[in-house]
Amino acid sequence: MNHEFDAIAKLFQQRTPLQHPTTRIGNGDDASTHEIPQGFELVISTDTAVQGVHWPHNMGLDIAGNRAIQAALSDLAAMGAKPAWLWLSIMATNEHDLQQMSHGIVQACQQQAVELAGGDTVTSPTNAINVTVGGLIQKNKAMRRNNAVIDDDVWLFGDVGLSAAGLNQWLDGEHDGTFVPHFQDILPQLEQSQSLIDLAIKCCIDISDGLLQDAGHIAKASQVGIIINIENIKLLPSYAKLQHLGDEQVLKHILSGGEDYALLFTAPAKHQLTLSQLGAFKLGHCAQGSSVHLCYDGKTIDYNIKGFDHFA
Repeated sequence: MNHEFDAIAKLFQQRTPLQHPTTRIGNGDDASTHEIPQGFELVISTDTAVQGVHWPHNMGLDIAGNRAIQAALSDLAAMGAKPAWLWLSIMATNEHDLQQMSHGIVQACQQQAVELAGGDTVTSPTNAINVTVGGLIQKNKAMRRNNAVIDDDVWLFGDVGLSAAGLNQWLDGEHDGTFVPHFQDILPQLEQSQSLIDLAIKCCIDISDGLLQDAGHIAKASQVGIIINIENIKLLPSYAKLQHLGDEQVLKHILSGGEDYALLFTAPAKHQLTLSQLGAFKLGHCAQGSSVHLCYDGKTIDYNIKGFDHFA
């Protein structure tokens, strides 16, 4: 038997037997085939994670494998889709590294009940994982970046800033730091996104490059201004958890840290009570304009909006 195919069967196929009800041909053929139920649309996203860029060289490859899957699934959460399948292309420096990455990948597939429908492995000078995810959503229900409207409120599901704090602790050698798990253990807001779909929310994005930078994507796509109030930021649970860093560093982490995989969305004012009861946090509102502004005590303040840059 071909050694590569033997390794794939042992590390992945045998450990991820779950098959989605709509799958007709699954993992093990040249391609997979899937039936799309009537009244639904297929949602697809792809994401790549590279050692030394998206995770530190000295971090466990099992953790890296899990993070790669969870981060990719977060894109489906941002659209409101229910995850169904994923396809992998894994670049590994050696078989041991492949095996280590597989542990985290299998764990994520089992945790999120998603089918590993196919993929490929290849020897590479560096370790990297490309994940393509597919999900289903009812027709015309997908949340998009360009659906914010003036007078919508701006809301957040999930924590922001703690992942950046955890990465900083890791890079400083504090591998048992309080915030390190927030960087290592990504949990996409899948259940929360379904709550948004139930409320017919139209506009959402997941926060991967920083709160303000991703808010800017909504503002540009929707041609609205987004006003975020510092007073609201200071009420976030993550603000209290990071307060020992001092106000300037806390704001830097929360506003520009990135890799939070929280959901930033806009909603009509009529949903305020329901969203608060669901655990979402109101950050501000949409107004005239096409960019993001920070306000404190009713006045606009200057802030250098920077987030994660994949080419920096």
